Amino acid sequence: MAGKKVWVTWLPTGEGAPPPEGTVKSLAGAGLQVGGSAWVDDLERMAWYDLGTTLWDPAQADLWLIAGRGDDFKSPRHRYGLSLVTAMARDRRGSGFPILCLSLDAAPDAATMPTLLRGVRFLSAAESSWPAKVAAAFLKRTDGPAPDFRLSATGHPYIGQWFEVGPIEGEWQGAMFGVSDEGKISHHLVGPKGQLPERSVLEYATQGIQAEVGGSAFTAWSVQNKIGPNDSYYIKVEGHPSKLMFGGHPGTDQAEVTVVDLK
Repeated sequence: MAGKKVWVTWLPTGEGAPPPEGTVKSLAGAGLQVGGSAWVDDLERMAWYDLGTTLWDPAQADLWLIAGRGDDFKSPRHRYGLSLVTAMARDRRGSGFPILCLSLDAAPDAATMPTLLRGVRFLSAAESSWPAKVAAAFLKRTDGPAPDFRLSATGHPYIGQWFEVGPIEGEWQGAMFGVSDEGKISHHLVGPKGQLPERSVLEYATQGIQAEVGGSAFTAWSVQNKIGPNDSYYIKVEGHPSKLMFGGHPGTDQAEVTVVDLK
């Protein structure tokens, strides 16, 4: 695996936080090229977006390694930001892009992680073989079926926080997108995938749809534009919702929805 590039995101900060040098040295000892940076906990300025665009670049990363303590992985702010970065990386690099978490003490229960991080493999820094397992991850595709939808995010202090959804195959006869508590939809657009449009024509747009899915309440917006593999529905969201809900337009036979836990 010589020449493969690992991007390390280091979660621990503050007094008593372990330094990353030992972890970087161990990865280099396994024959890997190592880059990385400290996690920037700034959801208000959408700092997660810069990390997401870094992972888009094959010249920067062939694998993403998130290193932290158990408490770091329990932080709702960390979990939210890491979920959005994961969505960005999977959307641009594919579902097989390797993402691993290195637990520096107690690993969290995978079942308690946000939706997009549940399939991520956790390694323990207490095991001397963990660098070899990182190297071996390049040889193995991500387990589990690929989703039938695209989900990504864009964030910048000037344009705000936008989510992007669309089908991988086939065509949606309209779309609906909702947010749970701590989030509010303020705008929506339809346009080519991968590029936030400046404006668009929306067909039969609706706002303020109230829905309950899995015991959680959502407020949703919708459009009846046809959305294919090369199109996306873009939704501007204020705040940091715990859950997203999206799927086909409620007035069609594609009205099944997907719920994604972000925290």
